[in-house]
Amino acid sequence: MKFEHLAGKRALGSAQAKDYTDWAVSLLCEGCDSESVAILAGIGLDKETGSEEIEKYFQKSLKELALSLPPHEESLRIYAEYLCKQIVAGELEPEKGLSILEAFYSCSNYDEPIYSIWDTLGEDVWSVNNRFDCTFNSDLTRENLGSYIRDVAGLFLRLTKVELPKNLFSMYLCQKCGYLGEHALEQIDKPWLPEKLYRFFYRRGPTYRSVCAKCREPYPKSMSNFEGLKLYLDQR
Repeated sequence: MKFEHLAGKRALGSAQAKDYTDWAVSLLCEGCDSESVAILAGIGLDKETGSEEIEKYFQKSLKELALSLPPHEESLRIYAEYLCKQIVAGELEPEKGLSILEAFYSCSNYDEPIYSIWDTLGEDVWSVNNRFDCTFNSDLTRENLGSYIRDVAGLFLRLTKVELPKNLFSMYLCQKCGYLGEHALEQIDKPWLPEKLYRFFYRRGPTYRSVCAKCREPYPKSMSNFEGLKLYLDQR
């Protein structure tokens, strides 16, 4: 267990006693000479040890080793990248990795939109497993579930390496004119008939489609899914 991965688990609120023990044991194996680290390594053998005792010796270990925990945001980012690398390398089951990554957006207090791709993917995976249509990732199926999550993990790693526009994940990219921004809605059913009159005559609302706000090309790609984000990165 590496220190930065333990820090990530702490930021995520998922660190267990075994994680602290594994970290301490790995340090001892590397020749670390710290009394608190040695005590922390042995704590895992005592199932009755409470979280307060673990935290006490963890903090003592940090002091003896002159270590400090990274900021919350940095801890989350490093751990997310680590998980994605494991998924891509085949060292972590894609659905298991996704189940962990889904918690990142809320743990960032919804301040890091990049993690929202795991929320939307998680919703679609649930839909596919329960035989419902996907909301965001239309190419996701029960047959390609693992490979799709793996592809999104690779995409996430690419996204972390570039500076992203503010509000990117709520934008749309037009494949015709290249415009990146908000989309517009265009009435398909009898567009010459005002909506109020349409509702009056047909007792329902008209059907709309998404169009580019600049050139009116139908169906610009949403940045809330894998296909749209991949197109955005490939065109950079």
